[in-house]
Amino acid sequence: MSRCLQELGHLLKAEFGYVYEVQPMEGGNVHWDLAGYGSLARDFELEPAIATSRTIPHALLFQFRSGRFIASADGLPDGHPVLNGDHPIENVLCIPLADVRNLYGVIYLCNLPENPENLVAERLRPFVTAACCLLRMTWSKALKHGRPEPVAKASEVSMEKLFNSLFDGVILVDESGGIIRCNRAASEMLQVPRNKIIGQQIEQFFDYSIVSLVNGTGLLKANADSKAALSVIRGVTVRSTNGAKKLADLRVFPCGLFGNDCRGIVIDDISEQMRSASEFRETQQRLRALTTLAPVGILQLNRAWECTYVNDTWCDFVGMTADEMMGVGWVNAVHQLDCDGFLDSVRKEAAGHGRYTGDVRFQTPLGDVRWASVSACMLYDETGGIDGLLMTQSDITDYLRKEQRLREIAEHDQLTGLTNRTSFHARLTSALKESERYGPVALMFIDLDNFKHINDTLGHDAGDDLLIQVAQRLRDQIRKVDSISRVGGDEFTVILTHLSNQAAVKMVAEKLLKALAEPFSLGEKNVYVTCSIGIAVVEEMTDRKQFLKQADIALYKAKESGRNQYRFYTSELNRDAHMMMSLRQSVKASVEEDFNIVFQPWFSARSGTIIGIEALTRWNTDAGNNVSPSVFIKQIEESGLIIDFSRWLFGEVFRQSQQWREQLENGLKVSINLSERQFLNDELTDEIIRLVRKYNLNASWFVLEVKEKALLADPDKAAVALDSLARQGFSIHLDDFGTGYSALMHLQKMPICCIKIDQSCVADLMSLESKQRIMRAVLSLAESLELGIIAEGVEDKDTSDWLLDQGCVLQQGFLFSPPVEPVEISGILDELPVK
Repeated sequence: MSRCLQELGHLLKAEFGYVYEVQPMEGGNVHWDLAGYGSLARDFELEPAIATSRTIPHALLFQFRSGRFIASADGLPDGHPVLNGDHPIENVLCIPLADVRNLYGVIYLCNLPENPENLVAERLRPFVTAACCLLRMTWSKALKHGRPEPVAKASEVSMEKLFNSLFDGVILVDESGGIIRCNRAASEMLQVPRNKIIGQQIEQFFDYSIVSLVNGTGLLKANADSKAALSVIRGVTVRSTNGAKKLADLRVFPCGLFGNDCRGIVIDDISEQMRSASEFRETQQRLRALTTLAPVGILQLNRAWECTYVNDTWCDFVGMTADEMMGVGWVNAVHQLDCDGFLDSVRKEAAGHGRYTGDVRFQTPLGDVRWASVSACMLYDETGGIDGLLMTQSDITDYLRKEQRLREIAEHDQLTGLTNRTSFHARLTSALKESERYGPVALMFIDLDNFKHINDTLGHDAGDDLLIQVAQRLRDQIRKVDSISRVGGDEFTVILTHLSNQAAVKMVAEKLLKALAEPFSLGEKNVYVTCSIGIAVVEEMTDRKQFLKQADIALYKAKESGRNQYRFYTSELNRDAHMMMSLRQSVKASVEEDFNIVFQPWFSARSGTIIGIEALTRWNTDAGNNVSPSVFIKQIEESGLIIDFSRWLFGEVFRQSQQWREQLENGLKVSINLSERQFLNDELTDEIIRLVRKYNLNASWFVLEVKEKALLADPDKAAVALDSLARQGFSIHLDDFGTGYSALMHLQKMPICCIKIDQSCVADLMSLESKQRIMRAVLSLAESLELGIIAEGVEDKDTSDWLLDQGCVLQQGFLFSPPVEPVEISGILDELPVK
């Protein structure tokens, strides 16, 4: 023990250490003695010290016997003995000297320069194995030459009482085989009184062959000094006078009490023992047969947590033999990552409740890892004390693999292999919970631009191939700690964690846009795809639904801004989102309550007569009072609600126009705006004509105003729609002329009779010479195209006069009349002349 402490202390450069020697004994408590204390300063020469315990705590005994090292970087763990005196301990490594048979000693090395938890135990294992071999030899010699316990002297006890107090039967015979004496146990065994046994020959009570053997070997005639003086004969049949037979072991020895030729025969009745052994063997054979055939592994431990029985199923499962499993060897089959937790759980649950159930990993010597469902129950002896533990295990490896596969199927998108919507929400919740620990979390919503066009032109197979390639490119651009999911047809999400600042998020977004900018190969064709990205960033735990909403708002803004770009969520975007929600509610549920129509006349600046009136929409809600019509109309177009909204608008204008039938018949025009999205409706013409006829009106009384952007989005389709409306009698005006890039070749092909110059071109006309030059050019262009002209936004007399001088007679603006309610229009029509 001293040498072990010295070698290990020098090897690990411990400041000091101490060693305990375990006393060889069986049953009850296991004792140990402090062999001594040594320090690096004194070359680990043993010095006397005082220990606080002589009994190994039960909580530590099993760990010691398993040979597992115990390391602590925070002083001595609970339950371990300490030395009396000034011995401060900063860290400690506990090394049990144990093999599969015995625990010989325990070494404590204290205050090591290296963290003991980082030490590789396998470095010290050969040393400990060699030390245990030497200690095992020392123990064997000590037990072999141990001193016998002192006994009472023969002279202190009466020979007769001693003779009759023996449990085994004893008879004394002379050289001829005659019985000269027997004790009470022999009389009871032979079922004959002692006085009737004495004088009989041994042949009367023992099998003849045994008597012949005894006489033949000279046992009865040998003197005390001969080599045949003592012999054991096993399995001898003993007969009583009533014919009953028993089985016994005989020991023949020289007696010398009644002469040198006197021999003693000790009769050890083994009948009951053999019967019990036979029953035990039969029971054991039945049990082994049952446990061998059982489809579950079975393991039995004694009260010291040592394996005493294991069936073939368990051995096959862990790849070890029954001999390797015996003792504490069974622990080596438990996976090292689960071992401590499994043993603690079994000890706590089984000891507290009598049962344990749980799943644990096992590892074969070849490294194969398998899962098992383990159940355990305590075994108790006849006194109610714990006698051991019985464990069963069922192989659940295949079940868990199937479960894992099903989980992967349930959590992953089958086309791209990315996580799906369900898994995305779970990961997002987890990332938000960990944001306080790992820093800000960024959420990206990614939507492919015009993906529907790919499906429509190249087919769904090509669309699927494109999604697979897009998923791979996106996956290549993010880190392993980040998460990417496919949550819809062409919709993807990215969760970024462990962020240092928002610049890192911006860099990732730019990488994603750049990755998708490269062409995609779909069969023999190369196609280009762009994406829009909405980004929301939080620095602490927030509501998941709110976080999703923020990223969705940012994505909408990115698409609205022209696509193929990214946008971060801001509070301004949130206000727009609330406006959009309110707008949807108004259009879908209460359009007649939340919207109303006002009318603004346009005049002849030369005569002052009303030529026509334009229908304008107002949104009368808390959310819409401060929102320009150009803004909420655009939102209605983007939301896809424009068809329903226009149906209400046209119906309301036509209904109001019935009151002005007389003025309309005299040449008054009512103008209504058509949106860009309405040209996508194939039933546009039929819908408007149906409403005109419903209210019994003439189509020639109405002007349809269209923006040039709407016409140029799909010129061919726009030309067909406008030709159809013009043939029905509607006049077509080009609205907001001068705000875009006019394609005159397309405009010449369309039935446009008048252009309206946008108010942005009219504003500040008198103060800017450049605008005046542009206005002259526009008026000249309209004249050359033989188109009428209406100027919007005329607010002062000087501007009106200048336009009139340039030939622009028809004007509209606050100089003449602001937009007013239908009732006020009726009054104006009554007071002012109409052309």
